[in-house]
Amino acid sequence: MDIHTSLAKTAKKPFRRWWLLTTLILLAAMGVWIVPHDQQIDAEKLKFATVQSGPIQFSVKGYGRLRSKISREITTAFAAQVETVLHLPGSRVEPGTVILQLTNPELTQQLHRERLVLARQKANVEALRLSQESERLVLKGQNTLLSSELENAKLREQAERQLVTQGIVSSLDHQRSILTVAQLSERVKFAQQQLSQTSALHKQRIEIELELLKEYELSYQVALQAVEQLQVTAGISGMLQQVHVSQGQAITRGQALAVVGSERTLVADLLVPEREASEIILGQRAVVDTFVGQVEAKVSRIVPIVQDGRIAIELTLLGELPSNARPLLTVEGQIFTAKKTAALSLIKPPRATPQSQSQLFVLDKQNNMLIKKSFKFGKLAGNAIEVLEGGVSGEQVVVSEMSDYQHLEKITIKSLNR
Repeated sequence: MDIHTSLAKTAKKPFRRWWLLTTLILLAAMGVWIVPHDQQIDAEKLKFATVQSGPIQFSVKGYGRLRSKISREITTAFAAQVETVLHLPGSRVEPGTVILQLTNPELTQQLHRERLVLARQKANVEALRLSQESERLVLKGQNTLLSSELENAKLREQAERQLVTQGIVSSLDHQRSILTVAQLSERVKFAQQQLSQTSALHKQRIEIELELLKEYELSYQVALQAVEQLQVTAGISGMLQQVHVSQGQAITRGQALAVVGSERTLVADLLVPEREASEIILGQRAVVDTFVGQVEAKVSRIVPIVQDGRIAIELTLLGELPSNARPLLTVEGQIFTAKKTAALSLIKPPRATPQSQSQLFVLDKQNNMLIKKSFKFGKLAGNAIEVLEGGVSGEQVVVSEMSDYQHLEKITIKSLNR
């Protein structure tokens, strides 16, 4: 016998034995996996739900935040510096509450200049009134004097008219008196016209000066308003939600300073899955849960833009708000979309989604067994889900987490007392 051949055969025998042993172990393991086997579970660890039959109200759930229905973004119309921050976010404020104190020396100086110009113009108007009144009195006095002279001339002419017939007064003197009356009549007429025209001119001059005074008053009011705006007020009643600046900060014209929102006049902004949003229409009834209480609501706006697979729905809150309701509070909402008078429903099991199929365990009470069964689900209805196929009214279904038992078809139940 060849020595090399004998050694090769001897070396192959342990290898063949090891390979045969490994194969047997693998076959045994596969047999254990393939052959159905039974497993027991304690009934106390299970949560059951009964398939219900009757009317069902469908709904769409979402989450979001409360938002002030009325809000005011406070900005500045001029450059300034923040001197003091008097209130921080979360403070309750009234329209006149001062939130920030700003400083701007140029605005203060401008206000002083406008005040002086306005005072000077008021003095000019008053001086013009006095001057015009004096001129009017002089003209009126002259007019009165001429009127008196005219009356005297008329009396003289009337007296001479009687004496002329008696030959006491000559016709020449009488004619002179008539001429005097005519001349004085013309002078009185002209004097009255001059007084009337002067009064009209005075009125026009005063109107021009008053218009100029209005311009100065407007400039003063603008300067005063700018100085008053150095005290930044809330403007509305509510809650101070944001303050964008800090003490000592220099701010520019048009910069946002703070946001104030109504505290009790709120709306809810919910985010709902895009695939369920198609069932939502304006005016549908809803309920908003603040985790302390619930409040009735209705759909008031649907945002047409999809973000991260969700659509924003605005709900107008109706009735009294829960005690913890405030802007930016995280809430849950339920929008009621449709209703069926007769349908099967089940408390929503874990991982069950609308319009899907799932394998669930149902109770076989007679044999103390759980039997795996296929269910087809429809729409959500609050905490329940519509059962389209697989369910029977009154059937008890396991709705607790059973992911560790999904490879089994049947499970024996221990300690069952149902």
